[in-house]
Amino acid sequence: MGKVSIVIPTYNEKENVEVLLEKLKDILEKENIDYEIIIVDDNSPDGTAEAARRRARELGIEDKVKVIVRKNERGLSSAVLRGFEKAEGDVIVVMDADLQHPPEVVPKLVRKIVEENCDIVVATRYSKEGGIKEWSPIRKIISKGASILSWILLPKSRGLSDPMSGFFAIKKNVIEEPLKKGIFNPKGFKILLEIIAKSNYKKLCEVPYIFQKRYSGTSKLNQKVILEYVIHLLELARYTGELKRMFKFAFVGLLGIFVNEGFLYLSYEILGLRELSQLGLLLSSAIGFEASVIFNFLIHDKYTFRDLIDTFTLNAKLKRFVHYHNASILGLAIQVTVLFALVSMGIHYLIANLIGIIMGMSVRYSYSILKAWSQS
Repeated sequence: MGKVSIVIPTYNEKENVEVLLEKLKDILEKENIDYEIIIVDDNSPDGTAEAARRRARELGIEDKVKVIVRKNERGLSSAVLRGFEKAEGDVIVVMDADLQHPPEVVPKLVRKIVEENCDIVVATRYSKEGGIKEWSPIRKIISKGASILSWILLPKSRGLSDPMSGFFAIKKNVIEEPLKKGIFNPKGFKILLEIIAKSNYKKLCEVPYIFQKRYSGTSKLNQKVILEYVIHLLELARYTGELKRMFKFAFVGLLGIFVNEGFLYLSYEILGLRELSQLGLLLSSAIGFEASVIFNFLIHDKYTFRDLIDTFTLNAKLKRFVHYHNASILGLAIQVTVLFALVSMGIHYLIANLIGIIMGMSVRYSYSILKAWSQS
């Protein structure tokens, strides 16, 4: 095993970093791991950088600890990238300084890379053996919702149970080329998603861990961070082409409206179902709906989601159709529900219907991408 570089971005983590350095020293030396610790501090007013240097001297590991102070830059992701640039190890571990990422998990991440030849190993809170200590229900909902949004907009993240993790290990050669080309866009707090979207790797692995209670200080999660995450995710979706896929999906849906209308007219007027009065209209509507679902599915399966299909057998195609059919029914239910709910609140029916269509399409796309054309 070569050297391991541990990159730790910090801002106002004075009390935490002192404890973390001691724990890392004890654990890594016990495991006979050759290591360096790179602390990238955004000029913390609480003296985090000075505390890290002092503690490293006290522990006798000042030659293994690099402290980088950035005075004109801010942001966790850009701090991690700075650490990558300075890292000398063959394997790089990224973790927070607040001890919510347990130091004893670091050797597990490294061993996973070495023993199973993984390119990236992500510490996950959402596997069977993982967990979270003392999170409010709201915080858990936000985290899970963010993961689902990631799975929808970034297909490469679907192999992870915890794409929001900030605790992971990676082979240095995976990120060397993107770093040289400068294609990483260090926005927000989730550098892992940037790496997943823009790096070439073969094997993605996970290691479970228990997300601990913060040792000292306060969480940096707020509405601004959430908004930055959503914007970042949309930018990655544009980069990977997923945003273009969403527009294709919407365009096919628009074509499906004409198919729906055409078969409704054909059934009701040409085939004579008008004679059955309301029952005839209901049957004609069902025929129009089914025709549009079949039409949309065939186009999506051939073009929109073609790159996500692993199996082209008839049985696999039928399974995809069933999932898409379910997605269409669910989307229609959402659309009608929103329409009637908004109209009852005094909103004009055309505006209410438009909002319903958008929400229904969003549900159809989400269900389709996660079920019908899911790629693990």
